Formats: sequence, structure tokens, C-alpha cells
Amino acid sequence: MISARLIDAWNGVFDADVCDPFGDKQRFFLAVLDRYAEQFAKPLMEQLTDPDPRRAIERMFEAIIRRTSDPKWPRGCLNTNTTLECPNSGDQISRKIAERLGQQETAIYRVLRRAQAEKALDPEQDARALARFFMGVAQALNVVNKAIADPAVLYDMMKVAMSVWVRPSPRSRTRNRIARAVSKRGTARMRG
Repeated sequence: MISARLIDAWNGVFDADVCDPFGDKQRFFLAVLDRYAEQFAKPLMEQLTDPDPRRAIERMFEAIIRRTSDPKWPRGCLNTNTTLECPNSGDQISRKIAERLGQQETAIYRVLRRAQAEKALDPEQDARALARFFMGVAQALNVVNKAIADPAVLYDMMKVAMSVWVRPSPRSRTRNRIARAVSKRGTARMRG
């Protein structure tokens, strides 16, 4: 758990005993970010394991909304807050946060590619761009919640974000079946 004592140490209300095991404030804060990822980000990302890909993305958003709306936790997200409030926090900290965002994007991308393979998402949609968009919405939920602590606003954002999810049309499914059949015939001719 990130305690008030740890945050006080980072903000300069300094008890040297807190940072001693880490060497300095920067390494201490990197350890705080790692702990935060394990305690808060990991459970959110576990929502992406839902067998229904669309539901997996929705569950990730819902988990963010539940956590950010819970008054026992500070509003927002440590990664988002650090990026917004401490833009000069240092290269190592910035790289660590960028790495975490990249991991989130990659996890979402995998869900979207699975959705395309399962014919739950139009294969014409750019899965990478859509993953970046959903990752951006996830971060935006944290930012908006800092100013407007109304879950209804966040659910509206989620609803609109999910409206970009396009299921394959029957026409595109037929076109894909034809393309696969032509490809198989071409492969068979090349072997023969």
C-alpha cells in the first residue's frame, strides 16, 4: 500500500529512513510506480481476459470507473497524475510510465486482434489505432474524474468510445470467405 509516509517522503517531508533502502527519491518513486502497477493496474488489465473481446474492453473501462469513483482512493491514477502534475519528473520516471501505457495498449491490441479472428470486430478496422484510442480513453477517464467526480459522465464516455466498435458486415464476411477460397486455390495450384 502506498502510505502517506511514502508520499510525504516524495514531496520533501522527508524521513530519510523511507528512501534509504532505495538510494534516492527517484529510485524510491520508481518503486512506488512498480507497486502501484501491481496493486492497481494489474487488476484492471485482468479485465481484458474476459472470453468475449468486446466485453473485455467494457470491463476494463468499468473497472477504471469503479476504482476512480471509490471515495476511499485518490481520484485519478498515479501514472496519469504524475504525467500531468510532474511533467519534469525525470527520464526514468517518464520512460516507466510510457512503458506501462505501452503494455496497456498491447494488451488491448491483443484483445482486438482476437475479436477480429473471432469475427466479432470488423477486420477492416485498424486494430493498432483502435487499441491506442481505447488506451487514450482509459487515461481520459482518470483525467475527467479528477475534475468531474460523476460516474454518469464516465459511463457516457465509455458508451461513446465503444460505439467505434464495428462488427463485420455480412458483405465483408462473404468477401473474406471468397478471398480465403481464392487463396487456397492459388496455393493448391502452386503446389501442383
